[in-house]
Amino acid sequence: MAVPDQPHQSPSAVGADADPLRTRLSRILEGADFPALSRQIIDTLGAMDDDAASLQRLANVVLREYSLTLSVVRTANSVHYRRGARPIQSATHAMMMLGARTVRQLASSLLLFENYSRKSPELKELMLLSLLTANHARATALRMQLQDPEEAHLCGMFRNLGEVIVAAHFPEDYRAIHTLMTEHDMSEASAAKRVLGFQFNDLGVEVSRHWGMPDSVVQGIRARATASASLQAAITAFSHDLTQALYRVELSPTELAHAVEIVVEQHGAKVKLTREQIGGVVTDALEETRELFVNPAIATDRLRFRQLAGAARSALGDSVTATAGEPGELDPQNREIALRPQLRQELEMLVDPASGAAIGAVLLQGLEVIMRGGPFTRVLACFYSTDRLQLAARTGLGEGAEALIDQFNFPVSVRGGAVVSLTQQRQAVYLPADRAMSTAEQRWAFGLGLTQFGVFPLIVLGKVVGCIYCDRTGDATLPDRATVRFVKSIADLVVDAIGRRRNL
Repeated sequence: MAVPDQPHQSPSAVGADADPLRTRLSRILEGADFPALSRQIIDTLGAMDDDAASLQRLANVVLREYSLTLSVVRTANSVHYRRGARPIQSATHAMMMLGARTVRQLASSLLLFENYSRKSPELKELMLLSLLTANHARATALRMQLQDPEEAHLCGMFRNLGEVIVAAHFPEDYRAIHTLMTEHDMSEASAAKRVLGFQFNDLGVEVSRHWGMPDSVVQGIRARATASASLQAAITAFSHDLTQALYRVELSPTELAHAVEIVVEQHGAKVKLTREQIGGVVTDALEETRELFVNPAIATDRLRFRQLAGAARSALGDSVTATAGEPGELDPQNREIALRPQLRQELEMLVDPASGAAIGAVLLQGLEVIMRGGPFTRVLACFYSTDRLQLAARTGLGEGAEALIDQFNFPVSVRGGAVVSLTQQRQAVYLPADRAMSTAEQRWAFGLGLTQFGVFPLIVLGKVVGCIYCDRTGDATLPDRATVRFVKSIADLVVDAIGRRRNL
């Protein structure tokens, strides 16, 4: 079959002849969902400092998605970062250990994964391969003793950004490119140039610059085995090529092994790893990827992961020790409930002033324990002003918590509403589980679109200083009595931490 003489012209490509890259980029930036992703990534990258405000912002990004929470906790428990003998389960504790820079790199990577892996099966596969590349890069960086393995993970995740963007926003063109590659034996670069007028990597660079990504990410997108500007870039290129060589399940074991040998030979000048070390890289990457990718409820996910793990073992033999074991039977929500004892124990350690933890750190971790252990949609910590004339939210976690904080500034009077009234009653209550709502409470809850909420007063040395507020939105079921008691116990730990620090 003859190769078409003219580039594929979809409606999205019309008028792009003058500057096809800029035209496509403009269409993407003006799209329906891309601006929201851009804001998330830009905000995450902007949370640079380790101060309380940045930590809260990052915590809300991380705790919004189960995969982000899991990734941050797993990273803090890795040999590279782990400081104590006990593993940790609290994401906020993990974030304080890792620092804002490391967390923002992890969060940016997983935001990209979460956004595009849900769009279509085709994109899910692409994001799976991007995640494998990111995990290859981190594992390689650790073995080569780079100081910042999470930057390597970030570079690996965004290495294939251009292809992901085209597949997501111009699916017809993406299919046309693959038709040229499969039916006309064209290279990816040539096929993309014919259809789009530019290569995938050109678009990836432009989008990463729009997001304000570090220069290392741009270098990683451009990196090749023979043209890498830095060791970081060389690791990105190696990790991408390793992914491309390993996970082609249509190849025979001999063909897979040969493809890996070519990658090792091409990158050997800069990425000096033994075959056994490469097996360790692949093992670590598969284990990390399985936790985030495999959905316990979807059989095709598990089957696909088994295929990938089998391909890796075919290529590298016994040096790959990862198993394609099944994920845990519990869904993320029930897993979090099962973690209640561990999350509480971690918080108890911070309550003691000897831990060195500031009250803000204890409070933020307490809010996380309530939100995850409940689980609840949003949790806020509210305190009286110095003159006790206002009750206002100081910090919060959960979906829409920042917007809710702005609304939680109540006068301490009869006009203060439900939260003030319930706080002054000095008794923990979750409505309507404990009792039916009053007319005033119903009116207040209705104004926020709620059917349930709880207020847990904070009483320090006999004096009410504020409250913990929590809710579940939508049609969520009411918490059982054990859950309400759990929240009360965490509020008591926060009270203990405040009281013990006041006595110093």
